[in-house]
Amino acid sequence: MMELMETNVYVGRQPILDQRGNIYAYELLYRNSEQNRFPGIDPEKATIGLLVNTFLSIGVDKVSGRNLSFINFSEQLLTQDLIMDLDPKRVVIEIVEDVAITSSLLSRLRTFKKVGFKIALDDFVMENKYARYEELFKLVDFIKVDFMNTPIAERRRIERLAKKYPLLTLLAEKIETKEQFFIAQQLGYKLFQGYYFAKPEIIKDAEIPSNVTLQLHIIDKLNKESPNIDEIAMLIKKDVSLAYKLLRYINSLAFGVPKKIHSIKHAIILIGLRETKKWILVFALHRLGKGMENGRMQALIDYSLTRAKMCELLAKHARKKNADEYFLAGMFSLINVIMKREWDEILPLISLSDEVVQTLTGELTEITPYVQLAIALERFDWNLIHELSMALGINEGLLQQFSIEANLWAQQLD
Repeated sequence: MMELMETNVYVGRQPILDQRGNIYAYELLYRNSEQNRFPGIDPEKATIGLLVNTFLSIGVDKVSGRNLSFINFSEQLLTQDLIMDLDPKRVVIEIVEDVAITSSLLSRLRTFKKVGFKIALDDFVMENKYARYEELFKLVDFIKVDFMNTPIAERRRIERLAKKYPLLTLLAEKIETKEQFFIAQQLGYKLFQGYYFAKPEIIKDAEIPSNVTLQLHIIDKLNKESPNIDEIAMLIKKDVSLAYKLLRYINSLAFGVPKKIHSIKHAIILIGLRETKKWILVFALHRLGKGMENGRMQALIDYSLTRAKMCELLAKHARKKNADEYFLAGMFSLINVIMKREWDEILPLISLSDEVVQTLTGELTEITPYVQLAIALERFDWNLIHELSMALGINEGLLQQFSIEANLWAQQLD
């Protein structure tokens, strides 16, 4: 196996503690390197990147555990449908301080509350814009107060306001000393965040290289008046990163769907063309501007695609009814190497049938010899190729034809 260079994704997190010092939640922060600071990009892109990295790459269980995740949303993103696909049991919608308070915003917040989201106001100060919309404080669950930089008189106004709304929780952020923590407790703050407890830490994980050009091509197909699901599924099957994130999306976000996915087409049908288009667009936008992908990592992606197509061709030749499962087994056969994670960490994150899971984890299944033959071909292991070909009833000429077809298919749209 060739040596790999790191291709990683990052999420910053800072704990939010209760009065007893237990972790209540984490505030999640966009990061694009191990440097623990915001990289100064557009806030919408930062939040989209944070969502992709947290839910679809690293996994929210690894980032936040079973705790809530406070995530900043700009005015523009608050109007987007993608929020409604997040799990309200995991995410607190944090409204940044420059969001305009309007009737339409309140209507949007009512929608969020109706499905179970908790809402926080970040860096709150008592401005005139809040006076006209008293209902806001009946919808909001948390008010975050900058304990270090907010003048005492202003803090007192906020604290008096909070007493009018018994369901509203005050969160003191930027607590840097034991004295500040004690004072905040005495003043009725229930949650606390700051350097006194912990600085933000970086959670890092391996990223799977993706093909933005291919993703934009898929979006173009989805924009057709009558999109062809079979054609779209075929294109998605050419992007390991996209296929992985599609399955992660179904498994980890707010979809009450069966967990056993037998094909990419099956996944698209379950969530619908509209949702497929929306999240492929999110993936593509997230990848734009990230630069060229690492060549050695891309080689592993090419191997994965070639294996997938080879397994599918062999399965169809053998008249297997579940050829798509053979494809998925080949496609994800290197995902543990690409992500540098153990199978028991990866498999709970994606929705795959039992036979595919058993194949990937080394159990002998009907799919196993087909994956083994695809691997033997890539390694030029002629003895094993001959043995498996005989067992599967594939003659040398047909095997060569399939090998050429699989390699050409993997290289298309590169």
